[in-house]
Amino acid sequence: MDELKAVENLVRRARREQAPATDVTDAVLARLRAGRRAPILPLSLVAAAAAVAAAVILALAIHAWTAGADPQAALFPTLEVALL
Repeated sequence: MDELKAVENLVRRARREQAPATDVTDAVLARLRAGRRAPILPLSLVAAAAAVAAAVILALAIHAWTAGADPQAALFPTLEVALL
């Protein structure tokens, strides 16, 4: 229990302690202003390639969906012949 009391004592002391006030806004803004912008062209090319790939896959999926044969289609001609 002594360890728990020691930890609680440290917690109380830490809560009373004031955090140091630091202002970093000027340094951050200066660094942002001085920095180069990253080129957007590579990201645009990757996005365009992904869009083209998605469109191709969508077209193939739609074609496969509409061209798929009904598994019960073979039963209907037999049924028509039986009803005649």
